[in-house]
Amino acid sequence: MASTAGNSLSVFSILDALRRRKFILMISKILLTAGFAIFAHLQPDRFRATALIAAAQTTPPEYLRHVAPPPLNIEDHLWTVREVLYSEPVLKAAARESKRYRSNKGDLSPQQLDEFKQAIGIKVDSEHSFQLTYEAGDRYDAMNVTNKLAELFVQNASAKREQKTSEAANVINEQVDDLKNRLQRQNDQIQNYKTKAVHALPDHIDNTIKAIDSLKEQIQDRETKIAEEQAKRASIERELQDLESKGVLEQPMVHEKTPDEAKLDELRIQLAELQTRYTAQHPVVVAKKREISDLERTIASQPKKGRSEPSPTYLRYSQLKSELEGIQQRIAAYQRDQENLSAQMDTYSRRLESTPQHEKVIDDMERELKVGEMQFHALLDKQLDTKLAKGFEQSEGGIAFAVVEPAGLPRAPFSPQRVRLVALGVVAGLGLGLALIFVLEQNDTTFGNVDDFESFSTLPVAGIVPNIQNRNKKRTQPSVVTVEEPDSIAAEQYRILAMRVQQQCDAAQAKTVIVTSAAGGEGKSLTAINVAMALAAATDGRVLLMDADMRKPRIGEYLKLSVPTDKGFHNLLVHSDGNPDRYVMQFKQLYVIPGGVSQANPVAALSSAKARAVFEQLKQKFAYIIVDAPPVLPIADSQILAGIVDKVLFVIRARQTPRELFQHAIEGFEAANLLGAVLNDVDYQRSRYAYAYEYYKKLA
Repeated sequence: MASTAGNSLSVFSILDALRRRKFILMISKILLTAGFAIFAHLQPDRFRATALIAAAQTTPPEYLRHVAPPPLNIEDHLWTVREVLYSEPVLKAAARESKRYRSNKGDLSPQQLDEFKQAIGIKVDSEHSFQLTYEAGDRYDAMNVTNKLAELFVQNASAKREQKTSEAANVINEQVDDLKNRLQRQNDQIQNYKTKAVHALPDHIDNTIKAIDSLKEQIQDRETKIAEEQAKRASIERELQDLESKGVLEQPMVHEKTPDEAKLDELRIQLAELQTRYTAQHPVVVAKKREISDLERTIASQPKKGRSEPSPTYLRYSQLKSELEGIQQRIAAYQRDQENLSAQMDTYSRRLESTPQHEKVIDDMERELKVGEMQFHALLDKQLDTKLAKGFEQSEGGIAFAVVEPAGLPRAPFSPQRVRLVALGVVAGLGLGLALIFVLEQNDTTFGNVDDFESFSTLPVAGIVPNIQNRNKKRTQPSVVTVEEPDSIAAEQYRILAMRVQQQCDAAQAKTVIVTSAAGGEGKSLTAINVAMALAAATDGRVLLMDADMRKPRIGEYLKLSVPTDKGFHNLLVHSDGNPDRYVMQFKQLYVIPGGVSQANPVAALSSAKARAVFEQLKQKFAYIIVDAPPVLPIADSQILAGIVDKVLFVIRARQTPRELFQHAIEGFEAANLLGAVLNDVDYQRSRYAYAYEYYKKLA
């Protein structure tokens, strides 16, 4: 039923807030303006006297005229001016000119000197002059003390300048000597560092890179040779394994064949060739076999001859073994070379990596040395300047101060500036008022107009009732506008509201409507009366207005009815005669059941079955029943009545009902039973829709 939309900010809303809260703005402005005015009036008068002191460059002697003195600028000498002017002897002597300190016996205390010093002011007037001011409560004190300060300053400025020049020369000489020693130590430190890290210095970085590249090539060459030798070793190892598998180690020695054995081998070869061409029974094959057999018997009968020697395969095996051993030695040598080269390259790499660090250290030391040399040259220049300055001072050259314009008697106080303080009070009052209005508006959660309500809640607005101003100023009680001012805008709005109530009740076949609000004082009773009067005038059926607010019955009072004490709504609920007609009164076209005597606790009567039966009887006799119910939040009466009647009409007073209170109040009702909201007491004359109301008012 509610959204989180806040108050919209617009020019209209700002002007409306200023109009509504104009008294806050006026009160804050009046109070602060009066406060500032009183404060300005109570402030004592303060007078300020001003003396003008100028400085001039004196002419140097003949032997120093070739050295041009620096251009004179009083801002360059303000430190000397303050030092002389704020010195204790000058302050004590000048303070004796004041009536305030003249009667003091003995020296002034540090607190008094500090207080006196705070009243002195120095302001640069031009390149060659400055203003000396003093503030006091007496105009003669201001003039006399200012002139005394100017006189003492001129007397002490020259002596102080000579003293400062001599002291500055001594300090500069000491700094020059210290800086010389420091520069020598820094130079020795740089040389020692370069000696220790000679190979890692930036000057040798090219040689280091070349050495690293050469070592990389040598390492690559060793890796290539190792790979070649490993390939040869693998080939030899495979050949050795092949020879060993053929039994080269089992028959390492062989003997020399005889001629018959050689012939036998030849015959066997021939036999094998013949067998490929002929069969085994072929005469040639048979003859060849016989010849072989005879030769074998002959060889067998002969004694064994010949000498044993290593076989060719064994010789090859031995040769491969020797080559394998040589390869192993070469690989080991290459690997040793590779390790040595890698170690050398690591050394050069570390040198290369440490070069930036050494370079940074050397750069830092050289930079520090360079800064020291610059400082040394600057000190030498200052030393020369101090010597020249001493020459100027000793030769009656330099800067001379003089009082150009003595302090005169102040004509008017410079403080307090009462007109400005009063104007500041006006501005502060307006600012405070605006701030208070802003805070109040930000914390104001009430509904100012229908736009505020519709941006917050989805409950439809059934009617908008403008604020009703009594034409009879002597009357304190609100009027029933539908009776007393039937042609007014408010009466017309009530007739529109009654028409909407009638339409929605007819559409929902509802007859009973309670009029309630979140809290008291929101105009629900007057709304119920005016709606009932407008409804009675607009419909042919009978309309009943029932005052169910038994705790504070107001219907009879507003309609000026003479109500017997035993004819109220509470009496109807508690008596058992069952005839509501005895309690119904008539006011013009409207039928009324007044509240009667105020009741402290009517909850039991409203919760009884008799109450529901009474409403059912009244529905049979009247076309519409408008019930003035108590507020929702303080008591439970409206919640009970909402369960008996058909519809609920909720009254909200503009600029009074908080949004949180309204939202909490409608949570106890069913959304289907809510007929709508009536925004009451809306200030239409200053709204953006005022022209529409005024136009209708003129036509009416």
